[in-house]
Amino acid sequence: LIWNKVEGIRIPLSSQIIANPRAFALPKGKSSVRGINIRSLNNGKAIAFLLEWDDLTENSIVDDTTTYRDAVALNFPVSASEKDAPYFGMGHGEKEDPHMVNIWQWKADLGDGRDRAVPLGASYPGEGLKYSVDWYQGRIYDLPSKEKQRKGPVEDLNATGFGTLTLQDSQDVMGKGVWSGGKWRVILYRPMATKDKDDTQFKKGTKYIAFAIWDGANLEKNGQKSISTWHELKVE
Repeated sequence: LIWNKVEGIRIPLSSQIIANPRAFALPKGKSSVRGINIRSLNNGKAIAFLLEWDDLTENSIVDDTTTYRDAVALNFPVSASEKDAPYFGMGHGEKEDPHMVNIWQWKADLGDGRDRAVPLGASYPGEGLKYSVDWYQGRIYDLPSKEKQRKGPVEDLNATGFGTLTLQDSQDVMGKGVWSGGKWRVILYRPMATKDKDDTQFKKGTKYIAFAIWDGANLEKNGQKSISTWHELKVE
């Protein structure tokens, strides 16, 4: 496999304890995952990331509001200026001066074609609803039109601070995840350059990247997650 030729690194993770809901309230008193292994490659047109982490239980079937999914997210600054990087925890700023991040979030329960049963933006099945009570994000919002379909188990998002997570009109990120032997392996990929002003853009050089993981077995959701700070990503 081509991934075996790519050198990877391990990124340490810690519990998110700044914004509510915090990890203190979880059954373990903290989030579960303490590290993620990452590899990346590109062909000059598209870029891909292989993410691997230990998880003893596969939480990919979410059939009611008492169960939670496994999930992982990549976080990138939208601004090309690394000197003006947003806060790694969901970005920051006011409406007049936003420091936006672009988030790619893979959700385990939307794999194997199940994404087609859930409207884009909804975290629980209910295509006939005019609005969705999104228990995963803790918000209520109008669902997009039926014409807006998922491309898979990944959502392309933006944020400018805690509680500001929004879906992009253009969903450009693809992905797939496989759980085996107590470990998740998730691949996320996207064209290096897009026409979306709210996307991060990739070219040769250094970018910032951060990570987040949710362990469904530990009832992790929303801000209750394992996170990293910014790390440098060298695009060759």
